[in-house]
Amino acid sequence: MPAEPAPASTEQPSTSSSSPAPASSKKELKPEQLEKKKEVLSKVLKYGTSQERKQALFELLKFPKEYSKELHIQLGEMLKTEKDLGMKVVMLRTISELGLAENKDTIISLFEDPNEDVSKQAVSTAKKLKIAEAVPPLIEKLKKEDFAKNSNALSLYINALADLPNGKDAAGFLETKFKEKFNHSDMRAQIALYFGSVGYTAADAALQDVAFDDNQQTILRCYAINSLGKLKSDSARPKLFELLDSLKKTAGKLDAKKAQSLKIYAIGALVVMGDKEIFQELNEFARDDDAMVRLRAIEHMGNMKDPAALELLEYKRDRDPSPKVQKAARKAIDQIQGKETKQDLEEETKENSDKEPLP
Repeated sequence: MPAEPAPASTEQPSTSSSSPAPASSKKELKPEQLEKKKEVLSKVLKYGTSQERKQALFELLKFPKEYSKELHIQLGEMLKTEKDLGMKVVMLRTISELGLAENKDTIISLFEDPNEDVSKQAVSTAKKLKIAEAVPPLIEKLKKEDFAKNSNALSLYINALADLPNGKDAAGFLETKFKEKFNHSDMRAQIALYFGSVGYTAADAALQDVAFDDNQQTILRCYAINSLGKLKSDSARPKLFELLDSLKKTAGKLDAKKAQSLKIYAIGALVVMGDKEIFQELNEFARDDDAMVRLRAIEHMGNMKDPAALELLEYKRDRDPSPKVQKAARKAIDQIQGKETKQDLEEETKENSDKEPLP
């Protein structure tokens, strides 16, 4: 997915004498001190420079919730009238981090802000806060977009709809756009991911048409395969094994990156489907010359938690030429043996939430 342009700078300035003390101070503040600090934060948000106000918002994120209600209300009111574009972006981000979904009407209204950074941040905020009311206006925005062009904004809208309650309401319209082959392959790829995210099984045939067509772009095929796995498509399962078999037979003839991506996604889809036959494929791909293919195969072994994989994983842990593969093997062994720590699980959850399924 193309990188989203960075919005106006939100760099945090150093706290001046007129700004409240950092909330990260090791010394716990007493109730009367917290009340005083709340008063100072409120005044800075009203009267401070842009940099001071951004710093105050940064500190608001760490301010005790039981003292923050009035400040949260103030923030929502400020967003309605704010003129500074950079401040709008930071306010939206702060509202997102604080989970202040009560500002949904203002957030949705900013979808139409003339500044692209503000409108994009508003959509991202609605997505994070799971604002169901954002779906109809987002669908209207989709209908105004040119799918024949590669657009960061369009990708954002599609991804937001994939995560929003009732986001499946856009599926019929997006299916039409997906089937139009003249539309940009990257936009069709984002739609393919959307189908898997919302569980739109009606797109199964259209996804297969793309996934197993050698003439389609690799990223589009990979994302279609990804969604077929999520949809647990029974009719796609044998075709995925055929694809893996053909990749073995044409080893060295295909572009290396293309072959790597198709292998990784086909294996991943079969694992998600819960196919028992995939274990033998994982063993084979764990010995692939491509370190990334080995890495993904070993990650899947860990997720499957099959003790039959331990001997191979111990070898990979001790002798694989790639340090990353060795690390993945150690983690997979811990998963199978039930030795994962709480920290491991939290780190894995964060990695998965941040990871885009790019080939």
